[in-house]
Amino acid sequence: MFAGVLLQYAGCADVDYYTHLARGQTRIIFGCRSVDDVLADASTPGHVRERLLLIDEVRRFADDQVGLDGTSSTYTDYYDTGGEPIAWNVSASPPERFESHRWTFPIVGALPYKGYFQRQRAVDERDRLIALGYDAIVGAVSAYSTLGYLSDPLLSTMLEGPEERLVELVLHELTHATLYVEDHTDYNESVASFVGKVGSLAYLARRYGEASSQVLEARERRAEATAFQAFLRQLTAQLEDLYESGAPRAQILAERVLLFGKCKQEYRRQRVELGEGRYDGFLTWEVNNARLLSYRRYNSHFDRFEVVLEQLDGDLAATVRQFVTCGEAQDPWTCIGKDDTE
Repeated sequence: MFAGVLLQYAGCADVDYYTHLARGQTRIIFGCRSVDDVLADASTPGHVRERLLLIDEVRRFADDQVGLDGTSSTYTDYYDTGGEPIAWNVSASPPERFESHRWTFPIVGALPYKGYFQRQRAVDERDRLIALGYDAIVGAVSAYSTLGYLSDPLLSTMLEGPEERLVELVLHELTHATLYVEDHTDYNESVASFVGKVGSLAYLARRYGEASSQVLEARERRAEATAFQAFLRQLTAQLEDLYESGAPRAQILAERVLLFGKCKQEYRRQRVELGEGRYDGFLTWEVNNARLLSYRRYNSHFDRFEVVLEQLDGDLAATVRQFVTCGEAQDPWTCIGKDDTE
């Protein structure tokens, strides 16, 4: 979503798409208020005020302790989305194999998703891809980064949810302004997720204490998330075996539905260990490679990142610098190393 930068590169066939992006980005720019003005406004709700002050603290933490870029110019403005997602992303994959459909954009390269400021445009693109035989999904976007090309505002949707999640989200998005590797979306997103998760725990420990309820509860939620990630890795591994079996396409499509049903049964059996209902939404999923790839995109190879963090004695800022260095390598994942989880 880099509308102001991309529009000048648009080809004739893409003018309508990029024009809609430019209009959406312009609406945000002119609809922003400075955070200082929002804080000074007596009508600002208390919870909004508290969250804005928290984010200001997190920005300083990101600069001083994590070494992230753009902390002085990012999130100095505020945009109220009116309770709606700021945008919607479309993702797709062939149903008989794990292979993200990619869209190519100027400057940022090939991406496994396409963003829209209007939901109906995203739905139309999803339906078009489904008609072509793809698995496809539309996902709401609560925050996004322009990689430092623009000064990203705080969005009202970012303020929702628990404090831990907000801190994680801010650090995630600031990581994108620090690290971006063209055509390596899984690396970019997984690094940002890892930095957000590790950094938010460090921030909470610094603010409340390592033995505080805030930190202990956050660690418990992280353990549940790790267990669910492992569960999904097992599912995708089984599906991968099926896709690579050489069976006829029709057979693969039929068998993957049966396999997905068995995995839902297994989830019910492991439900207590998998967050005691926190991930029950999985039971409503239909087998869809685009959805599974989207989830994996943000949660790949955390064990590799953990090894780097341990080798650098838990220094997250040094770890981020190593991630940036590996981002300059021909293959960032090879540079990071290997693990035994994927």
